Amino acid sequence: MLFSAPQRKPLNLQVWFLTVLACYAVLELSFNHRLLELAGDLQLNTTPDQLHDIELWGRVVSGLGLALLLMRWLDRFVRSRIVLLLLCCTVGLTTMWHLQKALVDAIVARADQQDLMMSWRSQLSTQEALNGRILLRGETLLGRPAPAELRPVMSALWASSLAGLSPDDLDSSSGAAQLMSGFFAPKITPEQLSAAFRKTVMTPVVLGASLLFGLLNLCQFFAGLIGLVLTLARQDGLLQRCKFWLLPAMVALCMTLSWWPGNLWTTSPAYQLVARPALWADKPYLAPFVEWSVRAEPAWADSVAWVHSALLQDFEFKVPFRAFFRSDPAP
Repeated sequence: MLFSAPQRKPLNLQVWFLTVLACYAVLELSFNHRLLELAGDLQLNTTPDQLHDIELWGRVVSGLGLALLLMRWLDRFVRSRIVLLLLCCTVGLTTMWHLQKALVDAIVARADQQDLMMSWRSQLSTQEALNGRILLRGETLLGRPAPAELRPVMSALWASSLAGLSPDDLDSSSGAAQLMSGFFAPKITPEQLSAAFRKTVMTPVVLGASLLFGLLNLCQFFAGLIGLVLTLARQDGLLQRCKFWLLPAMVALCMTLSWWPGNLWTTSPAYQLVARPALWADKPYLAPFVEWSVRAEPAWADSVAWVHSALLQDFEFKVPFRAFFRSDPAP
């Protein structure tokens, strides 16, 4: 009796489900901004516990996003909405928890000493990159300081975008930066190198997955809202004609707005000719997350900042019972 095709109001036209989608969008966009803040902290005030907490939150947020998508797809097959909710949350949370952890752990485990050193060097060079004083194998990155709307995303993802390069590929035109990377370079322990590389890998994976699920569910919300309005207006004929293409059209529009505009960073010779090809060749499992994040995050940066500040009051996304998760070591 679990599976059937009952005649009932579709889930995507239910007010309670649309409310859940709206609340999830607020949570996800706020999480996205908080991760950008922590990963892009140039003052090095972010603690290992904060990074550990945000990584755990990322798995939960992505898992909930997957669960909401599964609920819409499986609604016609599951009679009980309670069973549907429990089933999809279990599958979504379990899948994203283990998938994200396994992906990050696998990339970190395969890192060699050059990967670790490159991650550390690139994180130290973030400020120089923001100031437009970085060359990659002689290719120009920005040529001028990064614009304000690009700085938070570039601060968080600069090291990730260089994960396929070696320290010799990074050339700063700043004398101070050259001294810091040479004789006056700070001493670094193996544990610090490993933590820096894990942050380099974790940031685009968590950021990219959460933004993708957030945007998909935001499209699901607006498509459902339009459908509900048509239902209340007794426009059943119009609803029948557009219900099959309304959500795909929303998703296509959202993905186009995320991918198509580009930015000063992704269109630069250094990214197009050096960083991007090297990342796809050397880190093919990480490259899609970096590619999506460096293009999509700037397009939505202002929106996620406003949502986090105005609607979730700068919620910090801490894990309340951190000791319970200590079996999953902090970076």
